[in-house]
Amino acid sequence: MFRARVRGRVAFTLIELLVVIAIIAILIGLLLPAVQKVREAAARMKCSNNLKQLGLAAHSYHSAYEKFPYGVYRVQGSFPADSAAGLGPAGQNPRFCLMIQLLPYIEQDALAKRWNNFDFNANRRDENGVDFGPGWYFLKQTVPTLACPSQPIGEHRSQPSSGPAGLYALTSYYGSAGTRSYPREASDRPSLLQYRDGVFDQNRRNGVTAVTDGTSNTLMFGERHYYDRVFDTSPVVDDRIADWGWVWFGAQGDAFLGSSAKINFKLPADFDSRSGGEQQVLFEDRINAFGSGHTGGANFTLADGSVRFIRDSISPATLLYLGTRAGGEVIGNDF
Repeated sequence: MFRARVRGRVAFTLIELLVVIAIIAILIGLLLPAVQKVREAAARMKCSNNLKQLGLAAHSYHSAYEKFPYGVYRVQGSFPADSAAGLGPAGQNPRFCLMIQLLPYIEQDALAKRWNNFDFNANRRDENGVDFGPGWYFLKQTVPTLACPSQPIGEHRSQPSSGPAGLYALTSYYGSAGTRSYPREASDRPSLLQYRDGVFDQNRRNGVTAVTDGTSNTLMFGERHYYDRVFDTSPVVDDRIADWGWVWFGAQGDAFLGSSAKINFKLPADFDSRSGGEQQVLFEDRINAFGSGHTGGANFTLADGSVRFIRDSISPATLLYLGTRAGGEVIGNDF
């Protein structure tokens, strides 16, 4: 009689199992960086597209008004009114900043119409007329074109002492004020008033003809990175970096940046032990600095509307020259 031969099951040995686990771990280790690179590449592309849209918006504004927008419009100190901006019904000076002027050109016309140029406090009321405190209605507004995916914005980081919780309307993108954007004016250190040499200015608009260095060699928009461990934890600093960037407010540090600070500059670890004068300048450098959540540099829009990724290893002189619109400098070959 024929008898079937029954073979017993062969199980994995412990060594074989460990080898398989090790191989899987190695594959995962190889895969995760690749996934992260793909995600960052997609985020960087989305950021580049946002900046491209802002460049197109600025040029559309220029087509309508024959000038680029104001960086900030706010009558203060040594920055008098511009008659072209007009006055309100009761003779009030307007108050607004760069991105408010560009809203109609980035598909945000309804939000632009909601802004009151002549009564800043009116902008704190919601759609039903409820008063939520200074600027709180617009504080809750977020615009996708103004958000870099590598630096999600909209988190309410600076909780008001009273009133509703909501979103803090940060922007990832700023105009270029040239050499310096902040402070507004100072007699003992660099300030916006001292230079006023970028595409965007306070209470003054520049046209393409004012960009004599060439629109392909002049910065128009760039990114700012908010996260800064020293800035956010130092007992010396009472004004956190996350509080700079309220796109609706209209302060210099909320609207444009300067090219005299290194890209991705952050406060040094020994900041708290520096002298008061050094701390002041370092603080202001940080407020001025372009930067990003991308590795190795940041995206910028040039005055011709093109977008470039500029590495943070660029020489300080070249970055400074890129910021000025009519300095006549020779741009270095590291750009």
